[in-house]
Amino acid sequence: MTDFFIPRKNTQDIWYKEPWMLLVLGGPVIVVIAATITGVIAWQGEDKVIAKDYYKQGLNINKDILRDDKASEYKMLANAQFDRASGKVLLQLEGKTVLPASILFSTASNSTASTYELIQKVKLQQVQPNIYEGKLNITSTSETLNATIWHVQIEADDWRLTADWLNPEQTSLKLKSLN
Repeated sequence: MTDFFIPRKNTQDIWYKEPWMLLVLGGPVIVVIAATITGVIAWQGEDKVIAKDYYKQGLNINKDILRDDKASEYKMLANAQFDRASGKVLLQLEGKTVLPASILFSTASNSTASTYELIQKVKLQQVQPNIYEGKLNITSTSETLNATIWHVQIEADDWRLTADWLNPEQTSLKLKSLN
């Protein structure tokens, strides 16, 4: 019972060994570390395949809608096939108007190895009535041929047909008006 009345010397731990201090400072330190890691991930994972003229494309949306309506009015329909060995594109067109002199192929990639965007106009020649042929000038070693999605546009002044071509080597593409 005498121990109760004997004053003891207070022992104080070093400030960073105090549990309350670790609790108070631990939360903000964890938040700062998490924010830094999130910033690094966001900086390294930025989108790279974005059109450089996205603003102009946005302004042309109404024009494109009218051109899609015209393609529907003309009852436009096209079928495309690609032969990798010869690099030729065969296009069969149906509708109440004539085909423009060229069509536009574009493909893009954002892989870890490289980032590229290829846009190429293919000039077409009529080989039979409503059947056109053109040469896609891409070397066979190019990784563009290995791209699994191509964006195809057939555009005239007043109408257009557009579609995404999944795996162009193995499938044919059917282009029709969006409306």
